Amino acid sequence: MTTTGVEYPRAKELKGKTIVIKFGGSSIGGTNDQGRFSRDIALLVSLGVKPVIIHGGGPEITEEMKKNGLPVRKVLGLRVTDDNTLMVAKTVLGRINDLLVSSIRSTGVKAIGLAGSECGTIMCRKMDPVKGVENGNEVVADLGHVGEVVSVDPSSIEWLVGLGFVPVIYSICADDVGHLYNVNADTAAAHIAKAVKAAEFILVTDVPGLMREFGNLDSVIREIRTTEVAKLVADGIVREGMIPKLEACCLAVTNGGAANIICGKDPEAIVAQLLIGENRGTRIKP
Repeated sequence: MTTTGVEYPRAKELKGKTIVIKFGGSSIGGTNDQGRFSRDIALLVSLGVKPVIIHGGGPEITEEMKKNGLPVRKVLGLRVTDDNTLMVAKTVLGRINDLLVSSIRSTGVKAIGLAGSECGTIMCRKMDPVKGVENGNEVVADLGHVGEVVSVDPSSIEWLVGLGFVPVIYSICADDVGHLYNVNADTAAAHIAKAVKAAEFILVTDVPGLMREFGNLDSVIREIRTTEVAKLVADGIVREGMIPKLEACCLAVTNGGAANIICGKDPEAIVAQLLIGENRGTRIKP
């Protein structure tokens, strides 16, 4: 694989552009997958593309809590984040961040890790209690130290990118008085993509895209407009965990660009989607 751009029809189009890539622990697995991901990032950088990475780590947080004998509490499918859970989340996400930064640096690319709370990059507030029905009962629950994004200051990200660094961000964020909160990484990534006016937003998941029939790989919807999302939800085609992911994609393209949902288990997905223009998942346009 060379870096001349001859093999990559979209390289010239994306040169000098910022792209935002979000992935979670369940979408990119062990050391080999991280190494492949890092090589993809190095290829993008060599072609003049400017990646910004945001990662989560929900499965790893759950595993660490169980290992330490801490209860994992969820309400309406959402994690309740008490003091212990927040401490574990900070530790685990920081560990994942260190490993990913080291992996990217091993390719010769300059990478730097930071939390959303640093430099006031992602400001948040405590999320309001959630309401819904669970086991036939109406539920109102306080999720604890869970935040929702209020604003993003992209200046630190843009400064680092301008110096040739790949920022690697995890979504432990702070409110205006310094209280820390765990913020959904998909949502945080979408707000960052909007703030930096990303040309492309890549949401790396453990599924091959949005499917009309769940589990039917032949039913992947290859391209949709943001105006079509509400109907897909109303028709029941989009449901459960895919709803917030599509909402994040719609937010990410508010200032233009396109969003993409791809599968991290496909070793060629990122390069195919970004550089070749071969749609390996679902592409969302304004």
